[in-house]
Amino acid sequence: MLFAKTSLSWRDRIMFESSKKNALVSFLIYASFIIFNLSRAGVVQAEETSLHLNARAYLLLDATTGRVLIEKNSQLRLPMASTTKIMTAILALERGDLSSKVTVSRRAASVGGSSFHLMVGETMSLENMLYGLLLPSGNDAAIAIAEHIGGDVETFVEMMNRKAREIGAENTSFKNPHGLDEPGHYTTARDLALITRYALNIPKFREIVGTKDIVITEGKYTRHIYNTNRLLRISETIDGVKTGYTGKAGRCLVATAQKNGFRLISVVLGAQDHFSTSLKLLNYGFENYELKKLVSKDSVYAAVPVRGGIVKKAVVVAGEDIALPLRKKEKIRMNISVFPFTEAPVYKNQVLGEIQIYIDSTFICSAPLVSIYDIRKKSLFDNFYKMIKIWMLGEG
Repeated sequence: MLFAKTSLSWRDRIMFESSKKNALVSFLIYASFIIFNLSRAGVVQAEETSLHLNARAYLLLDATTGRVLIEKNSQLRLPMASTTKIMTAILALERGDLSSKVTVSRRAASVGGSSFHLMVGETMSLENMLYGLLLPSGNDAAIAIAEHIGGDVETFVEMMNRKAREIGAENTSFKNPHGLDEPGHYTTARDLALITRYALNIPKFREIVGTKDIVITEGKYTRHIYNTNRLLRISETIDGVKTGYTGKAGRCLVATAQKNGFRLISVVLGAQDHFSTSLKLLNYGFENYELKKLVSKDSVYAAVPVRGGIVKKAVVVAGEDIALPLRKKEKIRMNISVFPFTEAPVYKNQVLGEIQIYIDSTFICSAPLVSIYDIRKKSLFDNFYKMIKIWMLGEG
């Protein structure tokens, strides 16, 4: 208990390889697979648990696979206050130079709400500005960053919305980079979980949102800033992410915690007490689910016939581990799909199949099956050598 890449999916690679080799992928390949979808297999609805959480919407998921563990109104469009700044930080980290200097405009210095207390004309590195964005939740820092990255706020907001679509957050609409109430500015608990899951893959983001406090000496005066996420001070297991509050949005919080290699992300929107609600969600996940390793990297699972190769079969192994949080008595099904054959040459780590994991008939995740070694194409010399060997054996 807690106290108090984008790249083609493995399925896309398999279908590409199959087309290239003019071979059909074997049994149980489903065209509907999308690797970054949040899986709803075995989702526990709020009314089915003993949890009594006072929030308009919430969601808890496994950060590794995206499996939703419990939810309520997770598709409901709601304002999200300063959790907006998760997306602002993503764009700054992906498109900006952390050492570049950000100059504070009059527009940035005059914005209301939570503040990093920036002054007009003040300059500061983008890195320090991000600490001001994510720890004290500075709306002024959000505007300054938006202008620095996008040229102006409006262009930056367009970038935010494009990025949301790329990540798969289809029910999200940004109107500003800070999260102050504005018509048409909304997200869902599901979308915010997707955005956060993406952000947590950025090392600098994880570092900043896990910082409890820091002294910033750059700028016109020294600032000692503290993280508004009080859960960071409750347990070392909790290491992020972002608070939010406005009159329309209510109290919001995205939190993450890791225990025994098992990372959970909770999203709470419109809560009466966002800290206790998030803590209950995280505790529920760790108390009711156990991380189990189902697939081990480099374990042998099949062999694929090789046409025209110096070796007749390519041994295939799992390209990565699969570990899932599971409740007791959940039914796991594992499908192994491989090419019926492949043409030489075959290269080490070439994808030749896939392991698919299902829970209650719903797809959860997969791992590639890859060749364990190179197999070169059989040459004329190889054929000649084989003939000589047969002749010599025949003579003997």
